[in-house]
Amino acid sequence: MLALQARKHGGRVHESAEKYDLQESGILDFSSNTNPLGTPFDFQGKILDREQIISTSISRSGQYPDNRYIEFRIAAAGFIGHGVTFENIVPGNGSCELLRLVMESVVSEDELVIIPSPSSGQYRHIAEIFGSRVQVFTPSELLTLPKMTLERAKIVIIENPNDPTGELVSRDVLVKFAAKCAEHGTLLIVDESSIELADPSMSIADIAKDNDYLFVIRSVSNIIGMPGIRLAYGIASSSMADVLNAARLSWNIGATEEAIGIAFLNMEGGSGCKYLSESRDFIKKERDYISKRLSGIYGFKPIESSANYLLVDIKDLFVDSVRLTDGLALHGIIIRECSDFFDGEKRYVRISVCPREEFEKLIRTLDDVFAELSREDAREKLEETIEHGASATAGRGSCEYYPCHFTGQDCTFCFCPFYACKEEKTGGKWIESSTGGQVWSCEHCTLLHRPKVAKMVLDVLMADGDTDENIRRAWKEIIEPLL
Repeated sequence: MLALQARKHGGRVHESAEKYDLQESGILDFSSNTNPLGTPFDFQGKILDREQIISTSISRSGQYPDNRYIEFRIAAAGFIGHGVTFENIVPGNGSCELLRLVMESVVSEDELVIIPSPSSGQYRHIAEIFGSRVQVFTPSELLTLPKMTLERAKIVIIENPNDPTGELVSRDVLVKFAAKCAEHGTLLIVDESSIELADPSMSIADIAKDNDYLFVIRSVSNIIGMPGIRLAYGIASSSMADVLNAARLSWNIGATEEAIGIAFLNMEGGSGCKYLSESRDFIKKERDYISKRLSGIYGFKPIESSANYLLVDIKDLFVDSVRLTDGLALHGIIIRECSDFFDGEKRYVRISVCPREEFEKLIRTLDDVFAELSREDAREKLEETIEHGASATAGRGSCEYYPCHFTGQDCTFCFCPFYACKEEKTGGKWIESSTGGQVWSCEHCTLLHRPKVAKMVLDVLMADGDTDENIRRAWKEIIEPLL
């Protein structure tokens, strides 16, 4: 039995609703990387008739599909163009199934598979299912692999654009690398699942038809904003496609998926159709807006992207990626926590491009989440202080912020047990946060850092009884008289 665990992925709306006791209909999902403009069925003028397509497909549900999927393959070939024919197309029940099909057909136990890092955990997961040895390189290292390494590798995988960074490798670079892989007999898999929402001119799908060592993966599900419809296709030389079509499950696409795929792929203009060109324009405009907005919030550093999502470095934020993700989820907002992309490092989150009003709700919610997490930290620090009962003054020399108020201050209460008191007589006040909302600032309140006051408050908090009740008592008996 293989020692495997299920991989993480975005878009877990149902799971999040169960975990956080939320209504699915009220959840905003920024964790999946689907088309933010919606489906072609809902696009201007409803260019595709959903009811007709589904009705027709349901009428065929009483019979097995034609497992050659000729019509779908013809539509996919026409969408790619450049001389690609249906003989070059391999239909798949999503990108992961195609990847698994190739691994199963090509890789033997202990053979080397090279994958990029960061990248989808599915690559390693699927390779290990078939007993492969996995070696990891950064995308830039991978594209400059030496001859000896390429010759040892059975498969090299590249994701373009990369998930989660959104980095897009130019067509010229990939064309040269594909030729290099073919020269050494190494199969190159290029996952272009999101390229139609980035820049389809960077695709190398068209050259796969003449290269026995190149397999390109395209997604339909994410591009049309329907991840529940599992549909993808691969482009390969006719000889490779023949093998893969013989090896795949006989009926790996249902009638409804096939009908929707055919309708989408036959839209006039292919990847240059109005639906996709406007999707790319929308993504670029809103991605730039999101990046600029996040850059203005302390602790958020969005990384330049060409895709319909942004990787955000929160190393300087006071919470890690897991706590931030959980905090937002409690408010019905899901973002992608990225520690699985980065060997467990809880430093990055991924935020998908979305309509502006939805993103602004995320921004407004951040103030609430920060306040809640700050109170959690304050409570934890308070309990630690009460447990040890000693002033933290002696340790202030190791604090990079000392003195944050005045020289000689008492640092027992680094986190105020009364936050947010909302009493302006303390010196505290409401200020505009970097998100544009209002947050309570204690910058000019020094009460809890006066040594005598700190000692009196600590004595009350250490008394027997409920901590919350002791906090209320300390405020009434010690702080209020000082005000």
